[in-house]
Amino acid sequence: MSLDAGRTPGRGGPSQDLWPRWMWVAVPVLVVVVVAGLWWALFQTPTPPKKTQTPPVSSKRTPGTQAPAAASTLAVSTTITMTPQIIIPATFTPVPGPTSTIAPTVVPTVAGLSIGAKAKVISTGGSGLNMRSAAGTANSRVKTLREGAIVEIIGGPTDADSLTWWQVRDEAGITGWVASKFLSLQ
Repeated sequence: MSLDAGRTPGRGGPSQDLWPRWMWVAVPVLVVVVVAGLWWALFQTPTPPKKTQTPPVSSKRTPGTQAPAAASTLAVSTTITMTPQIIIPATFTPVPGPTSTIAPTVVPTVAGLSIGAKAKVISTGGSGLNMRSAAGTANSRVKTLREGAIVEIIGGPTDADSLTWWQVRDEAGITGWVASKFLSLQ
C-alpha cells in the first residue's frame, strides 16, 4: 500500500472534500446577502401606505331593479397630502452692535443729569466712587474716583442692581460706569 492512499493525485488533500469548490464562494455570498437584507430591514425608514380616494357608490336604483349584494358595502378612502411650510418673519429690524455708531440723545433725569453734562462725585464718605467696566455692581472695577472729582457724562442712563448707572469719562480720559446716586450736576 502506498503512502498516498486516500488522496487525489495532484491536489494534496483528501479524496473527498467536505464542501465542493462552489460552496466556498456561495456560502459567504449568501451570508453577505442575508446580513445586508437584515440591515436594510432594521434601518429603512417606514413609508406610510398611500391612500387613494374612490368615487362614492350611488345608491340610486331604477324602478324594478334590485341593488346587488356587493353594493351594500361602501369602501371609502381619502388621500392626505401634507405640504411643508416655511415661515419667514415679515420684517427684520437690526439691533445696533458694538461696531455701530449711534448719535447720543439727551435724556434728562430727575437729578438733572444728562449726556454731555459735567457731574461731581459726592456722598462717598471719603472712600471714593467705584467706576466699573459696565453697569452693575458685579462688573469689574476700572478705578476709584475720589470724592469731589469732576466727570463728564458720555452714556446712559441704564438700570442695574436697583441703581441708575451713567457712563462717565474722568479728567484723565478713563471711561466707566458709576451709580447716579453719587453724582451731582455741576
